[in-house]
Amino acid sequence: MLDSEVVVETGIGKFAQDTSVRRIDDTTWEGDFSGDWNVGQVPNGGYALAMGAKPLAEILPHRDPMTVTAYYVARTEPGPVRCEVEVLRVGKGTSTGMVRMIQHGETKIQIIGTYTDFDQISGENFSNINIPDMPAFEACLDTPIRENNELRKRLVQRMSTTNVRALEEGGDPSAAWVGWTAFADGSEIDLFALLMFADSTPPPIFSVYGAKGWVPTLDLSVQLHRRPEPGLLRFMFNSPLMTHGIVAEDGLIWDSTDNVVALVRQTAKFRIKN
Repeated sequence: MLDSEVVVETGIGKFAQDTSVRRIDDTTWEGDFSGDWNVGQVPNGGYALAMGAKPLAEILPHRDPMTVTAYYVARTEPGPVRCEVEVLRVGKGTSTGMVRMIQHGETKIQIIGTYTDFDQISGENFSNINIPDMPAFEACLDTPIRENNELRKRLVQRMSTTNVRALEEGGDPSAAWVGWTAFADGSEIDLFALLMFADSTPPPIFSVYGAKGWVPTLDLSVQLHRRPEPGLLRFMFNSPLMTHGIVAEDGLIWDSTDNVVALVRQTAKFRIKN
């Protein structure tokens, strides 16, 4: 069955199904990493983060992830995963908790998240972040779909012609991408989906070197600022610094109404195949 047919038949998108968790006891949830969100043999880090963030939404009195950080301690694999949850603090406007994602008795990912209720918070607004100059969706090109990248097959992902060429060939010192994205099955993008989209593009360091090597994530932090409105997301990701193979990556995601919905920061290691 195609992903789009799953949405029509069940009303639930594949991402929502594949990040679902079930409660085992007061502090334990279980889920199953699907290989359909792999990059190579490993579940995508943003996908794993989204699953791990869901138990916190159930145990905390605040349901909306606001700032979530994952530390990727060891390599994950498709299959069962156990989520052990600890509440760290419950406040009036925010609550904080921690999740250990465990496979084969070993902690694979450690998550700390602070949650809120976006329907209840209020305050002043300010931004000097401008949407970058970027081609319209129709003028962009689909990023390549490689056989070993199951994640990419689940997404609409388009970038500028310059970016797609650099992804294939390298040689662009900007180390930056701009483009558009959504679920290929047309399903809704919620706050948990934004955690996945925060780690869904090819590493922007590939614009310099081309799509070669492996760039495993060491840590990933996502700040969520509001629920996204329906429609395409636009993104900008860049890697302003790499030292001895340790890559810093920054990102911004806008919704269809041109509001910033997520700020992203991650550390990764760039490993070139010999």
